Amino acid sequence: MAGSSLREMTIPRFAMRRDEAAASLAISPSLFDNWIEEGRMPRGRKIGGVMLWDTEEVRSAWYRIVDRDASSAEDGENPFDRAIA
Repeated sequence: MAGSSLREMTIPRFAMRRDEAAASLAISPSLFDNWIEEGRMPRGRKIGGVMLWDTEEVRSAWYRIVDRDASSAEDGENPFDRAIA
């Protein structure tokens, strides 16, 4: 693998940096920061001077967001019920 670093190889990841965590969700790092402040995403941990996010915690937080949105869509209320035509 000439020219490839270990970070570029497909290996199991236990932790990610901020930009990697945001990219794993297909969002910008600034939106990721907002989601942390809103409590949607976990806070990272500073280890050896590097901020890292646990991969499984980010994945679990994502599924909570998806489940919350799905349950609100299934509450039986049609968003167009109150629309005026």
